[in-house]
Amino acid sequence: MMSGIFPKERLLYTKFLFHSLIAVIGLISVPLHIIFSPDPSVSMTKFTIHSNVIVTIIFTISLFVLFVKKKENHMMDLCKNAALIYMIVVLSTYHFILSSGGEYGGIRTITNFTLHYLIPILVLLNWIFFEEKKWYRYKIIFYWLAFPILYGAISLIRGMYDGFYPYFFLNPNGHFPDGVGSYANVALIIVGFTLVYCMLGFLLILINRVILRFKHAKYIKSNKKVI
Repeated sequence: MMSGIFPKERLLYTKFLFHSLIAVIGLISVPLHIIFSPDPSVSMTKFTIHSNVIVTIIFTISLFVLFVKKKENHMMDLCKNAALIYMIVVLSTYHFILSSGGEYGGIRTITNFTLHYLIPILVLLNWIFFEEKKWYRYKIIFYWLAFPILYGAISLIRGMYDGFYPYFFLNPNGHFPDGVGSYANVALIIVGFTLVYCMLGFLLILINRVILRFKHAKYIKSNKKVI
């Protein structure tokens, strides 16, 4: 059956299936991870949960757009690039900073893996193999920063009222491993994360541009007339 599909249609079909996989895993993993949490109200405050909800929504909408229009608009492309940045931060922050801070059992062992590793890796693979590379302006980075900045601001404001912080590095009151000791330290950490987001955004835009230039140069070379 696949042999009778044209390459472009085959790519669209495979992309649709890949998007379905990401959306389905997200739709299953997020609620299960919260429901089976020892404290669901705490689990719901995590950046991992919020980011995976965003990814699930984006790829679910993308499925609908691909099914109806066969082609996505510029806004959807920007959202997918934002999702990729968030997922890279989720994977790297958990793996290098948070993975030793708690143990998971039962179904949450699986959902912990899918939310922190599998979905981020699938989103990265989707960008590599299925997403059209485009020329973005560097100011787009500030739009991609909106969600993490908003998340950090709300977390800090809430912490001032009820003393709860979703992560130890946002807690200015306690000392490691419960907090970081002061608002100055929290500010430094937020600046550090902001720089990471900016670097990831810059790198993503740069890679897009390099790939586009390479394709353009290859196209010019292949279509150059031999005199």
